[in-house]
Amino acid sequence: MHSSLISKVYPANAEVAAVLPGSPAAAAGIREKDIVLSLGGKPLRDIIDYQFCLEPGVQEVAVRRDGDVLTFLLEYDEKSDPGIRFHHALFDGVRRCRNHCLFCFIDQLPPGLRGPLYLKDDDYRLSFLHGNFITLNNLTGDDLERLRRQRLGPLHVSVHATSPVIRAHIMGCSRQTATEGLQALKTVGRAGIQLHAQIVLCPGINDGQVLKQTVADLAGIPGVASAGVVPVAVAAPDAGSADPAARPVPRRAGLKAVEEKICRRVVESVSVWQERFRQERGHGFVYAADEFYLKAGLPLPPVADYDDFPQYENGIGIAATFIAELQQFGERLYLEGLPAGGAYLLSGELAAPLVEFACGKLTRSTGGAFRPLVVKNGIFGQHVTVTGLLGGREIMAAALSSGLGSGDRLLIPAACLESTRKRFLDNVTMEELDESLDCGIKIV
Repeated sequence: MHSSLISKVYPANAEVAAVLPGSPAAAAGIREKDIVLSLGGKPLRDIIDYQFCLEPGVQEVAVRRDGDVLTFLLEYDEKSDPGIRFHHALFDGVRRCRNHCLFCFIDQLPPGLRGPLYLKDDDYRLSFLHGNFITLNNLTGDDLERLRRQRLGPLHVSVHATSPVIRAHIMGCSRQTATEGLQALKTVGRAGIQLHAQIVLCPGINDGQVLKQTVADLAGIPGVASAGVVPVAVAAPDAGSADPAARPVPRRAGLKAVEEKICRRVVESVSVWQERFRQERGHGFVYAADEFYLKAGLPLPPVADYDDFPQYENGIGIAATFIAELQQFGERLYLEGLPAGGAYLLSGELAAPLVEFACGKLTRSTGGAFRPLVVKNGIFGQHVTVTGLLGGREIMAAALSSGLGSGDRLLIPAACLESTRKRFLDNVTMEELDESLDCGIKIV
C-alpha cells in the first residue's frame, strides 16, 4: 500500500457507503468514506464499470482518503461478495434530459414531493440498471461503443413516433435530435442490445395511421423486443384538484385526453396487430396499457397474452396479474389472520371497478369482510387515477373520513411507496401514516 497527494478532483459519488465485515474489501483495508478511483488500473464512472472490471484473483484498488491516494490489493473470489457498498450507482453524475416533451410528468410535479422525483434524467445507465425510460437522443459515439462492449441491455426507450417530425414535436426537440435518437435506436439494436419501446399515445398527434406505422417500423428494427402503448394523462378543461399546489398537465400544443372511444380503437388495433405478430414471431410484440381496457370497460386479456410481461413496469399486465393471483392473495391473508373488522384495499379511481370485484371475490372465498378504499388524487389532479401515484396525506385523509378503526386493516399496494417501502410520493412516511390511524396497515 502506498499514498500520494491528489493531483486532480475525482467524482465524490464514488464514495464507499459501507464495507461488509469480514469481506475481501475489509481484509484489504478499504474503509467507509473512501472514494474508489480505479479497479485493476481502470477508472470507474459508475457501478457498472465496477462490476464489469471486477475479476477473480488479486486486483489493485485505488482510493482517495483524507487528501491522499492509496492503493490496496483486493483478493476476490467470484463466489464471494467483495463487500463494497456505494452511496450512488453513477459516480460521474446523472445525465439530464434536454427534451421538453409535451406531457413531461416531471415538469408537472407540484412542490413538496420526494427529492429524487424532480430529477429529469435521460441516462442509458439508469435504463439498464432500473428500467427507466430514456430517449437515446443524447448518446455519443463513446456511449454507443460502451453499450456494444459491455452489452448493457435491455434498455427501455421512449419512442412515441418513428416519424422524426412528429417525434420532434412530441419531445420538444429539433428534428435533427429526434432523428439522431431514432438512428441510435437502430444502431443499438443492431449491436444485439435488447430494447423495449414506449409509445405515449397523444390523440390527434401520434394515433391512427401514425401509430400503425410506428408499430410496424419498430417491428422491423433489430433488437426491439416489444412495444408498449400507454395513454397520455391530460386534465379536462374544468378539472380541479383537491390540493391547490397541484398542477395538472396543461392542455398545450393540441394535447387531448384519451377518451373511451379512443381506448376502444387502440385495444382493437393492438388485438389485430398481436394476432399477426404471434403468427410471425411467436409472441404479441405490441401491448396496450391496462388503462385502455379499464377506461373502455373492456375485459382484460388473459395472462398468457402478455407473454413474459416485457412491459410490466409500464403498467401493462399488472391488472391481469392481480386478478390471476387473487386466490393466492386471499389464501395468504387468511393464513396470516383476517382482521376482526374490515380489510380495506386501497385503490385509485381507475382500478376501482377491478378492486370492487376483487373485494367481492375475497369476501366470498375467505369469509372476511373486504372493502375498497377508493381515493381521488389530490397531488396531481383528478385526471391522474392510478393507485401508484397517490400520496400519503390523501390516503390518510380518506382512511380517517371512512372511519377505519382499531379492528380494521388497510391494505396498501407496494407501488405507492419507494423501494424501501418507507415513504410515499409526498414525503409522508409509513411511520407517520401508522401513527395517524387507529387501524392496522399492511403493504401488499
